[in-house]
Amino acid sequence: MIKIFKIKSFAYTPFNNQKDLEYLKSKGLILTESPGEADILISQNFRHLKKYFWQYRRKKAFLVWTFEPRFDTSFRSSKSILFGLHKCYFMNVYTGDVFTSAHTFHSDKINRQLDPLSPDFQFKHRKIVALMSYFKGEHATPLYRNGRDIDLIKMRSRIALEGYAGGIIDIYGKGWPQGLAIEDSRSGDWPTRKAEILENYSFNLCFENTIAHNYITEKIWDSIENYCLPIYYGEGTGVYDVFPKNSFIDYADFKHPEELFNFIKKMKSDEFKLRLNSCIDIYNSISKQGESFYWSRRKESLDKIISNFNKIIYTSV
Repeated sequence: MIKIFKIKSFAYTPFNNQKDLEYLKSKGLILTESPGEADILISQNFRHLKKYFWQYRRKKAFLVWTFEPRFDTSFRSSKSILFGLHKCYFMNVYTGDVFTSAHTFHSDKINRQLDPLSPDFQFKHRKIVALMSYFKGEHATPLYRNGRDIDLIKMRSRIALEGYAGGIIDIYGKGWPQGLAIEDSRSGDWPTRKAEILENYSFNLCFENTIAHNYITEKIWDSIENYCLPIYYGEGTGVYDVFPKNSFIDYADFKHPEELFNFIKKMKSDEFKLRLNSCIDIYNSISKQGESFYWSRRKESLDKIISNFNKIIYTSV
């Protein structure tokens, strides 16, 4: 058995999910309440591990595991610590060890069949919503990989702010400059409130936080489920392994927010219908496959944990 000690919160992760923990246990991984008993100390943030480095030195293995792209931005699976005497290991969005497919963590919520838009569908409005936290907005710290800034917070904030200034986009979310956001929108029953907000719009600006292969969260699926055509950023994400071209609106096809707004302004009802129905077809095809499909994708990520944890123990002894 490999004993694991969690440092700080692991809410919504496999390390806090009963079914996932049972599967991990069946493969030889168990949680312990004592860091002294653990073989591997894990955290979602490198800084929370630091105080344990000197305490346990080479007696323990250390790992950062997170699916939050700003909790850890390491691109390599390990780095030297303790002046090169030991290693810390990493499993995150960028190493490819967490989102092992486009359906790793969110396909369980795709659990009903959606009716397509009717043949006689006509636009009622072209309203766009941006449901996102501001973080640092246009001042978000760049994150360069292979010479390219893969952060999407700055880009999506710029689109939202320009759309707001032009009366095109309504903003909901935390941290925006005073007076911009209609509401915080995260308090209370967030899934229900999110659905209530989306039903009033035709388009949803729903970028992820960063560009990474298979890093595809609930954002695009919630948009489709509530009949909002997603405005997404697809380049480099692997999203076209799931969706056909010309389904969602891909901002990677535009050079400036004004181009996007003009594209939406000129869009005909027939094109909107074709695009959204294409997205609905993908949603329904996943829903039809049921829990077995979700669990098979989830298990891929769990098996990655099992494989990597065994490698860590083997190389640390």
